[in-house]
Amino acid sequence: MGKDDAEGIRIPAGQGRMYFMDVKEAKTGSKYLIFSESRKNKEGKFEKQRIMVFADHFKAVYDAMKKVASELGVE
Repeated sequence: MGKDDAEGIRIPAGQGRMYFMDVKEAKTGSKYLIFSESRKNKEGKFEKQRIMVFADHFKAVYDAMKKVASELGVE
């Protein structure tokens, strides 16, 4: 897609799992977040899952994450 806008954030999660958060910019100039999970499968190879959230949807996703965090007892 586009070029990197900010340096990514790595979140170690243990046992062959890592989370990443990266802000990118599309060719159109709109920014978006990529939230990725990388983990080892049974064969020892890494698999990656990604979720893309564009800036115009970020507030709704952020509000939902805050609600879930509260329900989990995480502040």
